[in-house]
Amino acid sequence: MANVNEIAAGSRYPMLVDMKDTESVTRQARSVFSVPCAASRIALLGSSPVDRVVANFTLGLQSLPCPTRFFTSRDEAMSWLLQAPLP
Repeated sequence: MANVNEIAAGSRYPMLVDMKDTESVTRQARSVFSVPCAASRIALLGSSPVDRVVANFTLGLQSLPCPTRFFTSRDEAMSWLLQAPLP
């Protein structure tokens, strides 16, 4: 996330996270999701039931600083990411 913040240079952008081949998420990695960053919203993209379980487990454990959703369709994820900014 530090790299994301550096690249964003003070602006906020939607972020797509491809979870393909993710088998688990460490406690340390989950803690990063709760820290505000340059992401205005995050779409987690997966393709398998394991991806969905990992995403739901990760998202269900903490309060997130921006809207975050799981998708199995790249087109749907991109459409959601590119919606008008939330108030």
